[in-house]
Amino acid sequence: MSTHNLLSGFQDFLPESMLARNNLVSVVRGCYEKFGFLPQDTPCLERTELLTGKYGDNEKMIYSFEDHGGRRVSLRYDLTVPLTRFINMYINNIVFPYRRYQVGLSWRADKPGKGRFREFMQMDADIIGDESVLADVEVLTLMASAMEALGVRSTIRFNCRQILDSLVEMCQLDSETSVSLMRSIDKFDKIGQAGVLAELAGIGFSPGIIDKVGDYLKITGTNAEVLQGLTRLLGEAGAFQTGIALLSSITDLLAVQSHSLVDFEIDPTIARGLDYYTGLIFETRFVENPEFGSVCSGGRYDRLLKRPNGEFLPAVGLSIGIDRLLAAMKSVGKAPVFKTTTQVFIANFDEKLSSEYLKLAGELRQAGVAVEIFSKQSKIAKQLDIANKKYIPLVVLVGPDEISLSQVLLKDMRAGVQITVQRDQFVPAVLERLGLNNHPLAV
Repeated sequence: MSTHNLLSGFQDFLPESMLARNNLVSVVRGCYEKFGFLPQDTPCLERTELLTGKYGDNEKMIYSFEDHGGRRVSLRYDLTVPLTRFINMYINNIVFPYRRYQVGLSWRADKPGKGRFREFMQMDADIIGDESVLADVEVLTLMASAMEALGVRSTIRFNCRQILDSLVEMCQLDSETSVSLMRSIDKFDKIGQAGVLAELAGIGFSPGIIDKVGDYLKITGTNAEVLQGLTRLLGEAGAFQTGIALLSSITDLLAVQSHSLVDFEIDPTIARGLDYYTGLIFETRFVENPEFGSVCSGGRYDRLLKRPNGEFLPAVGLSIGIDRLLAAMKSVGKAPVFKTTTQVFIANFDEKLSSEYLKLAGELRQAGVAVEIFSKQSKIAKQLDIANKKYIPLVVLVGPDEISLSQVLLKDMRAGVQITVQRDQFVPAVLERLGLNNHPLAV
């Protein structure tokens, strides 16, 4: 196999893809910071023992190896588990509740698929040291804010661990069998109710239990109707009152907010990561392409992070897979499209005029405009063709004649028009042409 082939599940990013990816990161980061979350970072490599025992069956997807010092190390599987070390090391430097966000790559030896890669960028936001329902709602609202900032119509579906525990209790299942049940329910979006029940029958679940699970999966409707249906079916279970109170409180608090592009739905089929989550669990998908699956997930995990004295720290958070999000946005025609960051291209008539070109570029850059100077003297037609291929909107044309007349020619590549401006009006003219005439440095 050629050494020039990509490893399966990994990606190269051409400039257009990187610009789109960077835009998503910038938009989401802005939302995180608007909600008071602070940035942090951790290394991509951790000691293997830190990561093991946290991911259940998914542990086999951790990339692990022995380093040159004979230590077992692993590439991080996500941005959450490394928090256990981070919190323990810096407990005296952190003010709780701690709102943190992190942007970084993670690695999983997963089977590549639609929007699923072995190396991918995640953006996590977590509230640590706060067990309140309001913290849960803040994370859900943050997710809604990010989706609206991206301009994508979305549905955030949520459930809680205690409701699922109530189903397990009603079915009188042991811990091992309950894991099999939850794995099957978690496939509901892909295989539907009939598929889930058929899978349970194949595993060996009794007809009585399958009937109960079927009744559970039939609970749909408005949030109020789902709460009523859950109460009728699971109301006698010990964990139920805690679960129904949580879902009711979240629903009430979400109802006082207005989100034009996002709906919140209680969904009993959300059953992800029960070896990890302890309360709220949620997933986000696009209304225009729900089959793509979740682009963001999260929930409450109160038994993962600890203080140095062993005391658990309550926590709730979300994780966005940026590469998966970008793939999903492409699937609904909402991905950001950028061809360049350059706004002005300065053509090179004569290398002897380099000092003037540098002056022009410096003035524009001082005004916040991105400028590229063509460094070699060549045919102007060739330079214009290069600027056009790079999708640069404006070209500055200054040769000896323009210098002598104290003028600058501006060619708008989008409109195909050319205008002449006086040298002392050069910067304002460029800003106006770019639609930046309200820029703080505009004169």
